[in-house]
Amino acid sequence: MRRVVVVSLVVGALLSILPVTHLFAQGALAEVNGTVADQSGAVLPGVTVTLTEETTGLVRTVITNEAGRWVLPALQPGRYAVKAELAGFQTQNRTGVVVNVGQAVTLNLSLPVGGLSDQVTVTGEAPLVEVTQTQVGTNITGQNIDALPTAGRQQYALLQLVPGLTPTLAAGSFEGAQYSAGGQSTSNNVFMVDGAYNNDDRTQSGPGMQTRMTVDTTAEYQVLVHDFGAEYGGAAGAVINAVTKGGSNQFHGRAAYYLQDSKLDATNYFLKLAGSKPAKSGIKTMLANIGGPIIQNKMFFFANVERLRIRQAADLLYPKDAAPLAVSYSTFLPVGSENYFGRLDYQINQSNNVSVRAVFDVNRVNGQDHVVQLRTLQALRIERVPPPGETFINGQWLRVMGNRMVNEFRMHRVNENLQVGDQRMFDTAGSNTTIFKDNQFLGLKGTDQFDFGSGQAHPDYLTGPYASPGGANVTTTLFTEQLTFTPTKHTLKVGVGASKNGGVNIVGTNYVGLFSFAGNAAFDPANPSTYPNRFSMQLGELFRPMKDWRMNYYVSDKWQATRMLTLSLGVRYDYQHEVPLTKNAYSPRLGVALAPNERTLFRAGAGKFYQYQSTAIPANLFAGAVNAPVFTFDTGQDNNPTAGRLPTRDVCLLPVNNAGQAEISPACRAQLAATRSLVGTPAFVNIEPVLDGNRRLPYLWSYDVGVQREIFTGMAVTVDVVATRGYDQLGRIDINEPRLLANGTIGRPGPAVFDPNGTLIPASARNAAFLRVLQYQSNPAFNFDSKALEVSLNRRMANRWSGRAAYTLSKARDVGTGVRGEARVVNDLDPRTDYGLSDFDNRHAFTAGGNWDAWRGLGAGATFRFYSGNPVNETIGLDANGDRDNTDRPVKGINDLTKPILSPLDANGVAIRNGIPGSHKTLLDLRLQYVVKLQNQRTAGFFLEVYNALNHVNFNNVIGNRNASSFGQSIVADTARQMQLGVRYTF
Repeated sequence: MRRVVVVSLVVGALLSILPVTHLFAQGALAEVNGTVADQSGAVLPGVTVTLTEETTGLVRTVITNEAGRWVLPALQPGRYAVKAELAGFQTQNRTGVVVNVGQAVTLNLSLPVGGLSDQVTVTGEAPLVEVTQTQVGTNITGQNIDALPTAGRQQYALLQLVPGLTPTLAAGSFEGAQYSAGGQSTSNNVFMVDGAYNNDDRTQSGPGMQTRMTVDTTAEYQVLVHDFGAEYGGAAGAVINAVTKGGSNQFHGRAAYYLQDSKLDATNYFLKLAGSKPAKSGIKTMLANIGGPIIQNKMFFFANVERLRIRQAADLLYPKDAAPLAVSYSTFLPVGSENYFGRLDYQINQSNNVSVRAVFDVNRVNGQDHVVQLRTLQALRIERVPPPGETFINGQWLRVMGNRMVNEFRMHRVNENLQVGDQRMFDTAGSNTTIFKDNQFLGLKGTDQFDFGSGQAHPDYLTGPYASPGGANVTTTLFTEQLTFTPTKHTLKVGVGASKNGGVNIVGTNYVGLFSFAGNAAFDPANPSTYPNRFSMQLGELFRPMKDWRMNYYVSDKWQATRMLTLSLGVRYDYQHEVPLTKNAYSPRLGVALAPNERTLFRAGAGKFYQYQSTAIPANLFAGAVNAPVFTFDTGQDNNPTAGRLPTRDVCLLPVNNAGQAEISPACRAQLAATRSLVGTPAFVNIEPVLDGNRRLPYLWSYDVGVQREIFTGMAVTVDVVATRGYDQLGRIDINEPRLLANGTIGRPGPAVFDPNGTLIPASARNAAFLRVLQYQSNPAFNFDSKALEVSLNRRMANRWSGRAAYTLSKARDVGTGVRGEARVVNDLDPRTDYGLSDFDNRHAFTAGGNWDAWRGLGAGATFRFYSGNPVNETIGLDANGDRDNTDRPVKGINDLTKPILSPLDANGVAIRNGIPGSHKTLLDLRLQYVVKLQNQRTAGFFLEVYNALNHVNFNNVIGNRNASSFGQSIVADTARQMQLGVRYTF
């Protein structure tokens, strides 16, 4: 803390000499720069350069310095007219210059000798190659969003066209696709909206963003995949930098209706194989928006409302031995959402611009990830985000201070209000919930958790009640600001930001109990082989406090050393209060851009990138303390049923029967009740705690070298080679792992060995019979690496067509520490034995997209994607080594007596992690549109989109659990061909 205070004082001293109070990261803005010269090439100081946004009339002005250089930072993306004027020279005008988010557009201007009244007007787009940029990324423009097919109307569907990004290749969910950058976890990305942070800090899972933005509120977005500047931090993956739509000097709006219906779709592969017909499913989307001026050239508004109704198809084919508890079915799962967005922009004068954005997203989801998790309909997961829903509010103030200085200040708030549970925990209407109120668990409606009924996990399916109710009410409040100073050949940025993350996390993992079985058969008390081999249940406190605060400082300099050479230099400091050992997380960044001409760019970069840890970790440590108010009762695994014998480990493995499902017996209930009464008292000892260790902020070093070349007018090719190395990665290690003891037996060593100094286990608990003792560790064994070749081709719209294509050849390896470092390794004494292909490794990815404005409002668009697939981990499905984990992989000569091992073997005859190749994916989506022009700029549009137009069967990965009847088989196929019809009216 002393060091943090020292750094704070240093930055405070810096701020005291600057005319600002705080500093921020750029995010949603752009830059236009250049040099003005006369006809002979001599630079011209004192030239007035004026940029006017053509739709809003907003104006920014700058005067060239002694080197003839001019820079306009912190510029709103838009379409600009550029004017350069100086007495004794002709005025040059340039119109139609499109500036996209995050770009640094270089416009070198030449002024012939003449009078100010002499005008030279040029119409043309900004240069395709950004000759001063060193970061690796691309832009998805509004034209791309409006013209290319987007399945499910997901805001970030077109991320699939970005080289270096790969979506998770399992069947999708309502939350939207998830993307891995360089083989990293999908939780390692940063999502920004208009420069404001929009990440899910609690779970860092799913797509990673907190509040859902819709396609029709998104104007464009930039994707930075590697080696971005010091302005960005808190994540080691990609930065997705979205800009929302705003108003202009004319009133514009649209109303649209889109329909997907199973009557228009092809039949799922497995349904067709079984001779069954699909259930009625589909998507209905209704939206309306309007934007315009409140005061011409000064104040503008934009508002959008979207209502989404989904009947999500759920088609599952179970093996025969899963009946009668799991029977193959085809049905739909309902999803509903309302999304409200508003934006207000006000330019007080040329020096001050303020704006506010707000999003409110309410949704109701039945069965998220239902097909992927092989759940029966009985085990349905219900999710509710009640009004006002997930919220995002962002206010910002841009102040121009003279010819060389711009200040940006933002303050924003992101809130998650989530409730998850079994269908019986919600009211019959499903629109209101009775789960959580005033920190009371009311979803059981007066039923004791022992009487609710327990979930059941079989190798090929999950059934029974949804076992893990939970939720959250968490708010992140942030302020950020940036000062940009542009002396001579430098663009200096100094920034600081801080956030407070807090609320309550409601965790009910296995709160009603979960029985695990070695086989698929229904429970039969007369048949020992059908008995459960494990039972777990959470007892005690559900509400876990979450609090954290973070801060960052950074300084960066974009130095245009010569007209050909630009250096990007920076250093960033990140601090996370809840990470005990990383208080000096400095990350240098370096980039080099060499542009011999305006059509060619050679670039290289290197940088260190820190990743913030999930705010759920402190909550987990609260629940995992030795004297915690929470305890997860776990029998451990009893393998007697696999040998046809009754389990003997614990009375809770001798349940009572209810129509083939297991329920807690009276003897088990009595045991659980007695334990529950002790939880939270001084006499209670948690014999399976989760403890803190040497936690540090994880980071990676990234290196890249690349070239970009405009090979034809409006068409550029880019080639980048990228390598990354990850360090201080977080995992959970069982420090009480069974091992060879001094007496020659195999057993758990206890506190005398794993805590000889008494720093982890208090004296009052050291005699307890501890089982697993999991500890968060930043361990060198968790280091990861990746390398990639990324090639892309981009063609601007010209001659009525545009397109892009990308190919990525990559390899990513890690030890599978997973999201938030919660995943487990097979051998806690040597975690490096799990080193292998990342769960997100995808060797080959080829994507392409393009659109064609065919004739008088008739247009077509297409996207194509091919992925070689994510690997599959082969496990035996049982706890063979007695460490209370089911991550054991097969061993030659032991586990291959009845079926072969599909994975390659290591030197010890053990299957390597992620050794089974994944299923490849091939998808072609098409879009056909016809837009009729009406009077007064009004249009009527008609749209047809076809997803998976080739009706290619994209199988989900094969089952890697050797204990499953479906081992080595794929029992899920992605969506067959679908169609969407749409109609849209604009004015």
